[in-house]
Amino acid sequence: MRKVLIACGAATVLLLAGCAGAGTDSGHKIKVGLVTQAWDNPAIKDMSEAAEAAAAAKGNIELLSQDSRDMQDMVTKLQAMIGRGVKALGIEPWDKQQIMPILTQAKAAGIPVFILQSEIEGAQNRGLVVTSIIGDETEGGKVAGTWLGHHLNGAAKVAVLEGAPADTPGIERANGFEQGLAAANPGATIVARQPADWARDKALRVMTDILTAHPEIDAVFADNDEMAFGAISALETRNLKGKVPVIGYNGTCIGLRATYQGTFVASGILFLDHVGSEFINSVVARLDGQGIPEKVEPPITLLTTDQVKEISGGAKSVDVNGKPFNVDDALAKRVNDAVAGRC
Repeated sequence: MRKVLIACGAATVLLLAGCAGAGTDSGHKIKVGLVTQAWDNPAIKDMSEAAEAAAAAKGNIELLSQDSRDMQDMVTKLQAMIGRGVKALGIEPWDKQQIMPILTQAKAAGIPVFILQSEIEGAQNRGLVVTSIIGDETEGGKVAGTWLGHHLNGAAKVAVLEGAPADTPGIERANGFEQGLAAANPGATIVARQPADWARDKALRVMTDILTAHPEIDAVFADNDEMAFGAISALETRNLKGKVPVIGYNGTCIGLRATYQGTFVASGILFLDHVGSEFINSVVARLDGQGIPEKVEPPITLLTTDQVKEISGGAKSVDVNGKPFNVDDALAKRVNDAVAGRC
């Protein structure tokens, strides 16, 4: 498999940014479709807005961007876009198996498909997908698990709030977290791992049930920041807020602010804005006849409360599990906006 690991910052867009050529320099707007999961998840909204901004910057791309509430809603909207004759489709699937008929329909219509935040095994070999744009989610979860394992004592009890049951990023994050935790602290035990569908209200209910079954939880890892907030609310009802460390994920503005304030001890940092912009860059490159790698990997890392404070103080590099992670201008702005409450 040919894949490309992209870096943070302004240089990111240069990797796949096809200059307008025979495919896109026609003087006419080219319709491109994008259907994601629900925008009530701030990270997904960030990704969609980044794609919209990249499309606007190209000048000749008309992006039809929609979110969806579930798999059926996604299918309905994708079928409508295929019917409208879009020239390319971006999909962040709810379920990578249930999306297969849509991929087949798009191929039959001659529409190239770009998968965001997921990978569908065998789809590229069958000509159903051009590329997948997704960070190494297993590694991202592992970074979080390793950090937490080093900061827990002995036989700690840990709860994990996973995303949707069949959603690749959530499964891989949770798997990676388990691996990292076990390697860093073999005495720690995951006593509960439950899906909460990426939603704050669902996470509150799920975490409440977990606390009923396991009242002596020592830490919580959530697959996204929204579920981490739900876990915080559940802990607060038991007078455990601030006593049980919670790690979020995605590095949304409100998640980073919660990390800065110490509500979260850390948040996994996804660069979903890069995913959105790389989708548009990849579409333009494909339509201009350029080669596209089978996978594009944005970076993933973890920022703790101390590291967010370091970055807000001007640090250009932070230590993540003993390894330096460079802080570019885009990440610095993201952190500073969160610290200032510009969310």
